[in-house]
Amino acid sequence: MRWRDRIAIFFLPQGLILTVAALLLFIVHLGVFISDVYNFYVTHRYDLMSSQYTIILIFSQVISVCWAAMGSLQAEMTGDKYLRLYSLTILMLNGVMFINRLSLDFLTIQYRKEYH
Repeated sequence: MRWRDRIAIFFLPQGLILTVAALLLFIVHLGVFISDVYNFYVTHRYDLMSSQYTIILIFSQVISVCWAAMGSLQAEMTGDKYLRLYSLTILMLNGVMFINRLSLDFLTIQYRKEYH
């Protein structure tokens, strides 16, 4: 075990490392999603959307949901009420972001079928 791993484990409670990783991925996905929504609805510049990276984004969101679920299970085993609330909140946010991303991708595909 490296010294960085020991410091991360020392400062974060058990079950929080996966939840923090899922939160960081959620923030990245939220930024990409906001950019895509802005380009789709406001500027109508569809070439600036992240359509060519859809497979990578969906795979990354699935990984984020899995990490949040594992972190939530670890938090359930610890018995800390606030840690469970935090973990379940991150899990729900990641799930909602996954559904929103799929919806936006299907809207984009439908638009491209109609107009191109």
